Amino acid sequence: MPEVIEVDFLREEVSNLLKGKEICEVSLKKASLSNMSEVNFSDILKGKHITGARRKGKVLIIDLSGGFSILIHFLLTGFMRIYKECPNDIQVSIRFCDGICLGIGGIMMGGFVKVVPSESIFAEEGVKELGIDVLDPCFTAEKFAQIVRLNRNKRIKAVLMDQHIIAGLGNAYSDEILFQARVRPDRKCSTLRDEEILAIYKSIGKVFEESRSYGGESELSFVHLDGRRGEFHEHFKVHKQENKDCPECGGKIVVMKIGGRGSYFCPNCQK
Repeated sequence: MPEVIEVDFLREEVSNLLKGKEICEVSLKKASLSNMSEVNFSDILKGKHITGARRKGKVLIIDLSGGFSILIHFLLTGFMRIYKECPNDIQVSIRFCDGICLGIGGIMMGGFVKVVPSESIFAEEGVKELGIDVLDPCFTAEKFAQIVRLNRNKRIKAVLMDQHIIAGLGNAYSDEILFQARVRPDRKCSTLRDEEILAIYKSIGKVFEESRSYGGESELSFVHLDGRRGEFHEHFKVHKQENKDCPECGGKIVVMKIGGRGSYFCPNCQK
């Protein structure tokens, strides 16, 4: 699914490629994705200009003229890209006056494409409950250590993935971060030593840097606005690598369930 790095790529690309463009035509083919009818959705967007883009966790925020914003949560399989012509089978299409189309599709139940007043973004369901953003400058090593200590009875993988605690990380990145830090995903936070907490924090940055170098991960449906796929998933060391050899020790990667999700790790390297 698009995690923080993939959504941040989209934020950058919307700002660089679509800023200033005027919306001429809108289609909302799956009204259940939105917070309003197709007619209202279209009426608000038509004639508006893209003024920029932001992000909170995995939620993309596209700001418009007139004081409105589009909030998009792609969930597991959603994607967004630019087309020369709007596809007929896309869930949401936004055609600009220069002829190009921004298409949004593949969003499962629970994801959304909302239009809200810009001033109330952070009071919206799906945004207001999010914890500190993992790319926020305020997310320091000290802040992370405080979070870990406050959640001492939870397992570290569950803390990393809980959007109410830290916004932006998902299953794949959490697995790779904990492998990089050499910490088992099922460790209770109360058992983590200070040096292990710092190692996890540093690993977040290292994994993000590697992911960016590969254009993000496209294990499922993520693509850049021009349709390019990321390649980071091809370099996963443990995520979805069950029974394969660990790239560090040669032992077998195993999987266990944590919070209902498969957690992949090396029992030899991660303690």
